Amino acid sequence: MSEGEEDTWVFPLVQMKPLGIQVDEQITQRLLTDAGPESTMFLTSGYFNLTRAYMRLVLGAGASYRILTASPEVNGFFGAKGLAGAIPAAYIHIARQFYNQVCRLGQQERVHLHEYHRSQWTFHAKGLWYYLQGQDRPCLTLIGSPNFGYRSVHRDLEAQIAIVTENEELQSQLQEEQEMLYQRSTEVSSSTFEQPDRHVQLWVKLVTPLIKNFF
Repeated sequence: MSEGEEDTWVFPLVQMKPLGIQVDEQITQRLLTDAGPESTMFLTSGYFNLTRAYMRLVLGAGASYRILTASPEVNGFFGAKGLAGAIPAAYIHIARQFYNQVCRLGQQERVHLHEYHRSQWTFHAKGLWYYLQGQDRPCLTLIGSPNFGYRSVHRDLEAQIAIVTENEELQSQLQEEQEMLYQRSTEVSSSTFEQPDRHVQLWVKLVTPLIKNFF
């Protein structure tokens, strides 16, 4: 391509906080901070457990958020034996706490939580799609391993790329990928957590705050 014809930029992002490498965390925080009013952020995580910093930015930002996570039956630990079998319930508890906080702050029209459903599948999708105000296709996406949770930020080695593009064909492909995921989802409401399969035992509620930073 001739100079000046570039329409797409790819940035590698790495996170290894124990070694002082925080590139992915810094860029993610910057995106959540600078997302302007009337813009829209689609964020997916198979294991929804936002760090306090990310949660504070989501709840305090001006952008609209559509957050997609696993329903209990597509959680990777669904049906596991022993204590691991209670992990989906712990994520239900975390999601309910987040949803209740959204409601307490009156942010239901701006921050929406969705659950992915697909029989006989598990859900591990991780990503972010950013739509500028008035645009019907994303101009930025994150592709990689982070779940946007404590373990991803503080413990694990994570790698992903940020793609920024003005190429309309590529934008349409990114949009198609995002829409395919959300088409198999339902939006969470207060009635969601009243369903029998969303009952969380007391011991799980008590233990979750102690172990949530490990997953």
